[in-house]
Amino acid sequence: MTVTALSVEGLTVRYDDKVALDDVSLRVAAGEIVALAGSSGSGKSTLAAAAIALLPPEARIEGSICIADIDLASLDEAGLQALRGGRVGMIFQEPATALNPALTIGRQIGEVLERHTPMTRREISGAVRKLLARVGLKIAPARHPHSLSGGQRQRVSIAMAIAADPALLIADEPTASLDPVAQQGIIALLVALVRERDMGLLLVTHDLTFARHIADRIVTLDQGRIVPAAARVAIPARQAPVAAAGAEVLRLANVTRTYPAKKGRVAALTDMSLSLARGETLAVIGESGSGKSTLARIALGLDRPDTGIAALGGRDWRSARGQELLGMRRRVQAVFQDPGASFDPRQRVGRIVAEPLHLLDPMPAVDRALLVAEALGHVGLAPDAADRLPYEFSGGQRQRIAIARALIIKPDLIVFDEALSALDDALRANIASLLIRLQTELGPAYLFIAHDMALVREMADRVLVLRDGRMVEQGTAATVLNLPRSAYTAALLASAQ
Repeated sequence: MTVTALSVEGLTVRYDDKVALDDVSLRVAAGEIVALAGSSGSGKSTLAAAAIALLPPEARIEGSICIADIDLASLDEAGLQALRGGRVGMIFQEPATALNPALTIGRQIGEVLERHTPMTRREISGAVRKLLARVGLKIAPARHPHSLSGGQRQRVSIAMAIAADPALLIADEPTASLDPVAQQGIIALLVALVRERDMGLLLVTHDLTFARHIADRIVTLDQGRIVPAAARVAIPARQAPVAAAGAEVLRLANVTRTYPAKKGRVAALTDMSLSLARGETLAVIGESGSGKSTLARIALGLDRPDTGIAALGGRDWRSARGQELLGMRRRVQAVFQDPGASFDPRQRVGRIVAEPLHLLDPMPAVDRALLVAEALGHVGLAPDAADRLPYEFSGGQRQRIAIARALIIKPDLIVFDEALSALDDALRANIASLLIRLQTELGPAYLFIAHDMALVREMADRVLVLRDGRMVEQGTAATVLNLPRSAYTAALLASAQ
């Protein structure tokens, strides 16, 4: 007899007049991988949250949900808390919001073991180190989340989710923040856990190609209902590379950035030099922890190098003060990997998108509202999205909001830190097309940090490869992606196939 890890029957979720899920039924057997696919806003994350009773109080729910034959409706809050992290593990899409910034990663993994296993403190200490090693992290348990890259934080989240050997694992876009090499390792780990421990896996993803590689079955959602699977949408190619004929926007010359460690200092970037002109896209690729996000922060003026020059529009971030610094801030915007962590959850979307307008001269409220509506329209959101709160949107929709916020003041440079990784195929293609069009029309430079090589191939004029904070190679996109000089680059590209 096959054991059912998850059973969902006739699930309907409503928010006032909006139906988020409409009569959805699915099952995940023990030892089975079921991919839950669909575009942003289709209801995937709503179903995942419902499966562990984490929907907001205003949600009206009909139908039944059972995990390992336990009906969630029969549990009180104490029972649900025992279930979460015990019988069911959850990997969230946005690791920065899933981890406590005040606690070490060892402590956070250890808390799962303390709550859901009979281990002693000594046993927990050893188990934490084994879990970190199992998800591919060679780091000390005493590290804090803020000191890790996005991919490393996600792997910590995975270690927490599998710590108590759950019967069911729900993974909501578990590899969205990882580079191709790390993706393969994490997927191999999840598949091994499912097969070896007879654990069910509900894999929430927007990438059907990814789902087809590992899933036993695929269930596709569209507007809250189960529908037949759709074909992958191709990213539209730029007709010709944008000529880098504009003025230099960004220049890094011999930049080194180190951070304190237990034994001296550790280098995040070493002797980094690059130049980026208006109308040009420079893609930066490399494994998690290679220095990509540090490079992004230095380009934005959010971090300062120990040595070297980081100049925006010919002005050095380290020496800029007062009005000069404000003028530099007007010229650059960012779209980060984790949109949820960059929003104030209490602010409505209109205020979030309008945030960069404080860098411009004061303007009437009606003009601000028009600019917000225009920016939302660029990324495919209706004007009434301005009146809603971030939690009402899916992860992909929140990323569109972040892109709208970056576009609103038409900066000279936009830094994209894995900005399209949370988007489904169709939306990623639409946003890529939008970014290419805006670059052609307005001429901003893009510093494009990504691990999606298909996206890099279509978007980038040049590619820079990082490893351990050092530049491995740099050249035109065609040369680096088709004829890599470095064995490391070749391996990175092969892992993304």
